[in-house]
Amino acid sequence: MADTSRVWGGLLCLAIVIVALVFLWGISFQSYWALALPVMAGFLGVLAMGFWIGWTILTIKTAPPAAEPSSATSGERAKPSSSDSSAGEKKSA
Repeated sequence: MADTSRVWGGLLCLAIVIVALVFLWGISFQSYWALALPVMAGFLGVLAMGFWIGWTILTIKTAPPAAEPSSATSGERAKPSSSDSSAGEKKSA
């Protein structure tokens, strides 16, 4: 698996160098497209990320919230509150 990652990394580096050379070549000829294409690619990339985030929020599956136990259960009545237990400790001291 590590070998394929290195191949993809090398191809990515090669592609970046080629794109940089084409950009510099276009700038040297003062071409409008040398600036327009990278700006357009960046803008469309930002829009694609925004769409992806929106699509993820739209299609996420969530579990319904669990029902909270009511405050009038018998288990809660049997428990002393923290203020009651601290008062009892003060009396015994």
